[in-house]
Amino acid sequence: MLTYYCDGCGAQLSRDGLRYKVHIDVRAAYEELEIGLADLVRDHRAEMLELIERLKDKSAQEIEETVYKRFDLDLCPRCQRAYLQNPLRFHPEQGAPEDDIDMDGFLRSLGMGAPRRTPSSDTKDE
Repeated sequence: MLTYYCDGCGAQLSRDGLRYKVHIDVRAAYEELEIGLADLVRDHRAEMLELIERLKDKSAQEIEETVYKRFDLDLCPRCQRAYLQNPLRFHPEQGAPEDDIDMDGFLRSLGMGAPRRTPSSDTKDE
């Protein structure tokens, strides 16, 4: 027999009862590249070797999650209402969200998310 549990509060959900599905797709955002003749004839070997070097100490899961991650949640009606009120701070067992919640730290504590980046490292990639 298939049993559902609320991913918010952990309550068992009746198979015939009301439950809500939440699908969250987190994707890397990028602008489409314009490729010219110079790009096609340029030797990309050094760039590829640098990329391989930067990725060699990362797990396959960590690399995949920097590009795409999907979450599928089942919610009870109470948690659905809480989620709709504030989807980015939804976590009912922690109580009402505080003003200065560290969402990045919270997701990392669950084993999700990339290592924390400093403001100076954000500008280097652009």
